[in-house]
Amino acid sequence: MIDVSIFDTRASLMEMTANIIAESLKTGIELRGEGFAALSGGSTPIPAYEALSTMPLDWGRVTFLLVDERFVSPTDPASNEGMLRRALAPALAAGARLLPMYAEGATLSEAADRADALYADKPIDIALLGMGADGHVASWFIQSPEIASALDLNNQRSVIAVTAPGAAGSPQRLTLTLSAIARAHLPVLLITGDEKRRILDEEASLLPVGALRYLRSRTSALWAP
Repeated sequence: MIDVSIFDTRASLMEMTANIIAESLKTGIELRGEGFAALSGGSTPIPAYEALSTMPLDWGRVTFLLVDERFVSPTDPASNEGMLRRALAPALAAGARLLPMYAEGATLSEAADRADALYADKPIDIALLGMGADGHVASWFIQSPEIASALDLNNQRSVIAVTAPGAAGSPQRLTLTLSAIARAHLPVLLITGDEKRRILDEEASLLPVGALRYLRSRTSALWAP
C-alpha cells in the first residue's frame, strides 16, 4: 500500500513537488556536501522542474540523475535528458550537473554499461517517479523481457537496458533498476488524473508500480485530479 497525499489543483501539486525536491537536495548538501535527485521524464512534472530551477539552492553542489531514458539523442523530442535540460536550464546554468544515460555512438548495451558505471556510486536523496496508464514506472514495462531483472532487488546494477515493444518514443530504453531506486532516501510517486489514481488504488499489485511496496523507504504518492 502506498500513502497518497491529495491536492486540489495541479498547480498546488507542482508547487509542493518542487519544494519537496528542493528540501531533499538541501538535506543532501548538509549531510555530505552534495545533493542528488533522480528525476523522471514526461510532461507531468515539467512545471515542478521549472519552479525548482528558480529556487535559491547551492546549485554547484547538485547533481541530477535520470530515472530512465529512451535510447534517442538529447535533441530528439522524445528524450528525457533534453526535456530536463530545458526545464532545469537556470539550475544547470548556475552549476548543477545532469548525468546522461544516452551515449552518442554507443549501442544500447554499451550505453547501459556506461550509465551504470556513472550512476553506481551516486547516493539518491530523492527519486521522483511517474506512472504510465499501463502501470509502468521508470521503464519497467510488464511486456519487457527484462522486467524480472529490472525489479530484482538483488540486482547489483543501477542501470540496465530494456526493450519495451509498443512503448512511446522508443522501444529501446535505459532505466534505473528497483534496487537503485531502493537507495533513495525519499521515493515519491507523482500522478495526476482519476484513471491513474484508480489504477494505483485497485490494480497496483498486478503491475510494475506495485514493486514500489518492497522498497525500504516507504514510497509517498502525490496526486491531483
